[in-house]
Order: sequence, then structure tokens, then C-alpha cells
Amino acid sequence: MANLKVGDVLEDRYRIETPIARGGMSTVYRCLDLRLGRSMALKVMDKDFVDDPIFRQRFRREARSMAQLNHPNLVNVYDFSATDGLVYLVMELITGGTLRELLAERGPMPPHAALGVMRGVLTGLSAAHRAGMVHRDIKPDNVLINSDHQVKLSDFGLVRAAHAGQSQDNQIVGTVAYLSPEQVEGDEIGPASDVYSAGIVLFELLTGTTPFTGKDDLDHAYARLSEIVPAPSSLIDGIPSLVDELVATATSINPADRFNDSAEFLAALEDVAKELELPHFRVPVPINSAANRANAQVPDSQPTDMFTTHIPKTPEADHTAIIPAVGAGANETSILPAQHAAPLPETDYAPEPPPENSLHFEDQELAQTDEPDIKPVSNRSPVKLALWSIFVVALIAAVAVGGWWFGSGRYGEIPQVLGMDEVQAVATIERAGFGAVSQGQYDDEVPAGSIIGTDPSFGERLPRGDDIAVLVSQGRPVVPDLSEDRSLSTVREELEQRTFVWVDGPGEYSDNVVEGDVVSLTPATGTALNVGETVQIHLSRGPAPVEIPDVSGLDVNQATRVLEGAGLKVERTEEAFDAATPKGDVIGTSPAVSTEVKRGTTLVLQVSNAISVPDVVGMTQEEAVSTLAEEGLIVASTSVIPGEAASSADTVVSIQPESGGRVDPANPQVSLGLAGEIQVPSVVGRRVSDARSILEEAGLTLVTDADDSDRIFSQSPRARSDVSVGGEVTVRAF
Repeated sequence: MANLKVGDVLEDRYRIETPIARGGMSTVYRCLDLRLGRSMALKVMDKDFVDDPIFRQRFRREARSMAQLNHPNLVNVYDFSATDGLVYLVMELITGGTLRELLAERGPMPPHAALGVMRGVLTGLSAAHRAGMVHRDIKPDNVLINSDHQVKLSDFGLVRAAHAGQSQDNQIVGTVAYLSPEQVEGDEIGPASDVYSAGIVLFELLTGTTPFTGKDDLDHAYARLSEIVPAPSSLIDGIPSLVDELVATATSINPADRFNDSAEFLAALEDVAKELELPHFRVPVPINSAANRANAQVPDSQPTDMFTTHIPKTPEADHTAIIPAVGAGANETSILPAQHAAPLPETDYAPEPPPENSLHFEDQELAQTDEPDIKPVSNRSPVKLALWSIFVVALIAAVAVGGWWFGSGRYGEIPQVLGMDEVQAVATIERAGFGAVSQGQYDDEVPAGSIIGTDPSFGERLPRGDDIAVLVSQGRPVVPDLSEDRSLSTVREELEQRTFVWVDGPGEYSDNVVEGDVVSLTPATGTALNVGETVQIHLSRGPAPVEIPDVSGLDVNQATRVLEGAGLKVERTEEAFDAATPKGDVIGTSPAVSTEVKRGTTLVLQVSNAISVPDVVGMTQEEAVSTLAEEGLIVASTSVIPGEAASSADTVVSIQPESGGRVDPANPQVSLGLAGEIQVPSVVGRRVSDARSILEEAGLTLVTDADDSDRIFSQSPRARSDVSVGGEVTVRAF
């Protein structure tokens, strides 16, 4: 069968329902597993490649690679077959669509959405990297979105072991827009190569485009050897710098400067999402997808409990191509384009249901045992006698065959499958006439991936067509990683799934895990244990208590740094008067110093608003009032201080509160003390008129009988003597 049609049945089991999409080397069909009654996906290699050993090996590698992985973010492969001129995979059916289709519908994504999609991609890719595999073809076309919004990674046709090293030829296989520099150069390829491609996908989710261009595929591929990926924020406004840094690290030209693998990329992504407080994002399902169109062609009565993968219909710029490596000869510089089949036309493919009154095989056999309507045989007709004899023999044979079938013939013996790999074991069970369902089971002795046995066990006899579980060892169970969902119920369920017995352990303080969620496990995550061992669950008690440090006397900035260093937060400041604390310095906190609070508690800083009294002694009263007003102080009263002498009567000789003291801004009043006595100035040698002015200005009275033009040769009291305000100074002149 070179070309499959709706209604064709492969291996008496998989009935073609409708095509989904066609890619460069294969076509994906929706099919019905007649044995198990469930919908699946059939990925069938195009007839042009069936006899090509390289493409057959790539197809077989995809089957083996994906069959070894069992993860909710990876598309499952259930079977591989090469029969009747066809090579095909039986896969999970996804009724949603591809990330490429979602981008086409909705365009670039905001950061929280792009990181939400990449969370699923990197989680699935981490499972492959942990298993020692490198995908080599990460792109939006190979990221599928299920109808329940689950993100799944598919198409492991180019997968290689992480230790496989350099390519063995001068060709590069991959999708040009997403190739890593080492893929282009033909260098050793490891998990960091997938990290680069995933970084390009993140860039495309944020900007709606890939970063490099070229006049042809070769020029496009070589651009990444000398050019760095631009910051997404340079193309789209509003992208935080932390997201730019995430893309830059993932797409560094040197693999050593990238994240080591997808798990490290995922951890960094989670840190960025947490730092930016990005909201949770449920990945939307593409509406106008090939899978949706194919699903619409199938009657609602058909089961749809499984999923299907999708190959892009029109590869164009993002096709998986083969190009020469950098080290190739001069005659190998042209791109060898990937083979592309014509796009599948938008045509309805309705399945052909069997006639309503048709009989199943077993019903037909039973119908043959009914008594036929034959006339009595006469001994006068030898021909009729012969016909009657033949019929009787046939009837007896039919009864015998039916008796054998319903007795022991319909039963088969479950074959031995120990020592086989999963694909061989499934094929052996199915050749014996049974349905085969792979089932993972933890085992302390049998290595992961090896067959433990079957359920029921080999040698037992069951009706042919019954399902047999092929028990595939998952090795010793490993204490699970704590995911984003750290709720007690989720962690307990994960432990039970791995056969562990959970017990409650002591609680632990945590700044990052919500109180009541699981903060850690004992033994630690990643530890391999025997089946049925005990694991302690430690619940978060929330942030550890902190004693509020004493920050009094510090300025606000210093106090804030000290408190934040102790794990506390300053919510705001409040002003208060404290005569002992200069303005702007911290008086205390609320709650008070030395109080024990939870880490992360917000505090109020109490800051002094006291006004310091300036030094105005020696100024005139007018100067002092002006200086005090600039500080927000008011002169409430003045008084003459007996015994205090100054050069003039309005000289300030004291202030209350004293200079340097602090006043409450709610009552900013001070009192000034003025000189009670005046130091007599020297007027000897001056004319009488000048002396009169000097003495009057100082608050004294000049007494003399000389003329204003006469010069003074003596005075009483003498200069620098203390005289009461308004006192007299007698002078003699000539």
C-alpha cells in the first residue's frame, strides 16, 4: 500500500480515519486501534524514503528514543512497524496543535506567556537530557499543545546520545533558523546545543521572529558563528532586562558560556519568573490547527482519549534541512534542501462505517452452523445423495472447528519476553495474538529499560486479543524533585507513585516556601532508594523569626540597609520629637527594637523632627530673630540680664533653650536675654558731636558743657567700664 486511504487497516489493527498533516519525509494520520478501541496517531514514512537505510534508521531511532522516555511533557510512542512496504510509528494523539500554529494565530507573547510555554518545553527536554539524549531539532513545529493545555515535545528523529560527539560526515541535519553554532561547525554536540535552540525559540516567542537571516540557508546558518542574538527588548518594548539576560545566556556563541543543560536553563527561568513576579500562564490551545481540522472530520462517537503529533504542512523557512559543515570541501558549500511533499489539501475525510447489518467474523462463523433448508434425499437421485453427504461432512467439520475455537483454540499462551527490549517484547506479545500495553514498574535489581516480565506472567493461557501488560523496569525509584506545586497532597502522591512510604518529619523555616507546603524531603531529592523505603516530608514553617536590630541614631538610609540585611522591610517612616536625637536620625522602630518577628515583616521607622537651636549669642536682637526664623523658631520673649555687659544694649547675651539644644516643632519657641550693662566705649580724642553719637548708639548719655567742635581729652567713667543701660558719661574738652 503505497498511498493510504481512509478506511485502510494496517496489521488488522490500525484503521485510517483521516490525514492530519504531511511533512518532508512522512505523513501523520489519525487512526483507530481496533483492538483497544482508542484513537491514536500514525506517522507513516513516505514511500520515497522507505528503501533509504538512513531515513529508516532515523525513523527507528525516533521510536526507540521516545519509547525509552515516559514524561507528561513528551509525546509517547507506542509501536514501530515495517510491514507491507510501509514504515510507521504509532504515537500519542494530540487534539490541540503546534506552537507554530499558536504563534501564527496570536503573534508574539508577553514575557509571562513566553516563559510559561518554555517551562513545559524545558521540563520535557530535561527528561531527555537526564536520559543522556540530545534532541538536535528544537523548534516551535516540534512543540505540541494538548487540548488540556499541556505542552509536549515531539519529533525525536534527529536525537543522538549526548556522548556521541562530532558528526561522522560533512552534513548538518537540523532546522536552519534554530541551529546552534556547534551544529553549523560540525563540532561536538551536547545538551548545550539544545539550550541554544531553546533560547532561539524563546526569542521568537517574545518577538515573533527568529534573530538571523541570509540570502540562502547556508548564509543563514553561518550568521550565528559571528553574530550574537540581539536583546528581545530591542525589538519589542516592555521586555524586562532579566528576560534579555536569560535569552543572552542561552544563546551564547560559546557553549561553555550557556546553561549546561535544559534543567539549568529551567532553574534560571523559574528564578527570573519569581524575581519579576510574573503571573501563572495557561498555554492556550491553537484553534485553527491541522489536528483540530482532522478531529472535526471524525464522528463524535469515536474515542479520543489519546493524543496525536503534528508535522508542519508547509516547512518553508523552518524546514529541517541538510547543509554542509564548515569544514566541508569547496564543492560542498551549497545547501541540499530537504524533500518536501505537497501540502495536504483542505478536504474532509469521513471514515467509512461498516454496514449496519454486517456480521462480525465470529458472528459469521456461528451463522454457518445454522441448519440449512434442504429437501429430503431420495435414493432415486445419486447426485442429490452425494451433495447431501458433502454437506453433512462440512457441517460436522464446522461444528468441530467451532468446538475447538470456543474450547481451546481461542486461547493462547503468553510468551516469554525476558531479555528483550520494550519494542521486541511488545512485538512478541502481539505476534502471539494478544494486545500489548507497556507498563513501567520500579525494581531494585532489574536495570531501567529492561523487561521485568508480563502481567499475567508468561506461560498462562488467555483468550487471544486480551491485553497483556509488558512490565518495563524503571530501575530503583528516585526521590522526586519538588516541583512548583509543593502542596502536601501533590508531594505525597508523587512519593506513592514511586512506591515510597511517606512520614511526617520536623518542620523547617523557609523564606521561599509558603507555610504548610513541602520545603524538603529526607533523603534529598534525586536519591535512589529501594522500592518501598520511607521518605520524610518536611513542611515549611514560613520565614524564620528575626530579632529587630537597634538602628537608633542612624540616618534613614543606613537604618534601612541594616533592617533589610536582617530580612526585614521598611514600609514607611514616621516623624516624632526626641530631644536627644538630631533631626533626620532614627529614634526607633515599630514594632520596637529587640522584638522577635517573622522574616519579611514590614516595619515603621520613627525619625526625629527636632529643631536644633542655632548659636545667636553676640548678635544684635534683630540679627538673632532673623537667624532663628530661618530654622523655624520663634522668639517668644526677651529680657535684660543684669550683670551681663555688651557693646550695645540690644546685644544677645543668652538664649533658652541654649544653643545646640532641640525644640519640638509643635512648639518652636525660644527666649532671648539682652545685655543689662554696657561696656563704655572710648571717646577720648574724638570731637564732642561724634562721641555723642557713639554713646547714644550704645545706649548711654553724653554729659559736657563743651562745644560740639571741641575735642575730648578725658571721660568718666573710663573706657571699658560697665555702666547700666541709659547711664551717663561725662567728658571734658578744649
